[in-house]
Amino acid sequence: MSLIMRYLFLLLSLGLFPQSCAERHDTRFPTAPLPSSAAEPPSPAPDSASTENLEPIEPAPPGDAGRLTLLTRYDSIRSYPGGGGVFTIAIVPDQDFTGRAILSIDADPALHARLDRSTLNRGRSVAELKLRPSLDIAAGLYTISLQVMHNGMRYTHSLHVRVFEWSQAVPGVEMEKRAAFLSWLATAHPELGDISARPFTRYITYPEILIVEHWTFLGSAWDMRLCFHVMIPPDDWSMMLLRRTGSLTPLLAARRESDGSIHEIPIAEYPLLCGY
Repeated sequence: MSLIMRYLFLLLSLGLFPQSCAERHDTRFPTAPLPSSAAEPPSPAPDSASTENLEPIEPAPPGDAGRLTLLTRYDSIRSYPGGGGVFTIAIVPDQDFTGRAILSIDADPALHARLDRSTLNRGRSVAELKLRPSLDIAAGLYTISLQVMHNGMRYTHSLHVRVFEWSQAVPGVEMEKRAAFLSWLATAHPELGDISARPFTRYITYPEILIVEHWTFLGSAWDMRLCFHVMIPPDDWSMMLLRRTGSLTPLLAARRESDGSIHEIPIAEYPLLCGY
């Protein structure tokens, strides 16, 4: 066995070789009703483990009745110092549900985790949990405890953040890809308004993933995901997935071909073709 082959074998055996898109467990956007405990299928990997507990607390607040189902889009995400991340949390009330569900989190301060909404009800049932890990955060696995209280019951769910030793470069080709899709959206979907005028946070969605690069542009109104092939032309396609914040599922998806043309694609094709 050559020295190079021995080196590659060692990297693979230690789990240090960068993952490709095909090797990572499925964390696609849900396009159908979700199970009651998680937004991705069970996996033995430590950064996708989840727990959920239901316990009574007394007394029940006045006006509360019925039960709810707790949903999260993703149980685990990747991030890095100075990066970002978002979990989408939703309640599904049963037919007898009334009152309010009160949300709270317990997270390492270095994650800078915050809920955009701490009270959910039948009319407003989705909240965003956004992260902005500090520049000096240590690499490793972090657990966020999510608690939802309603009608004398406490729902507890664990969310996980795997922080990698990764860094983010100055704005580059990802901004050109984003600009192309924004220009297309302005013509193809003017009803969405001027998305480009809204402030956003930019971060790498999946650090340590090579060949296909993934980016998130997250704002108060829109969650735009981009993926693109980073090899040399002509194989330089890109895709976009757009979700309105406050909703569990994406609104639309589009693909830019290597010749520069852009066309809308079924939402389900984005995770299939982009690897996630």
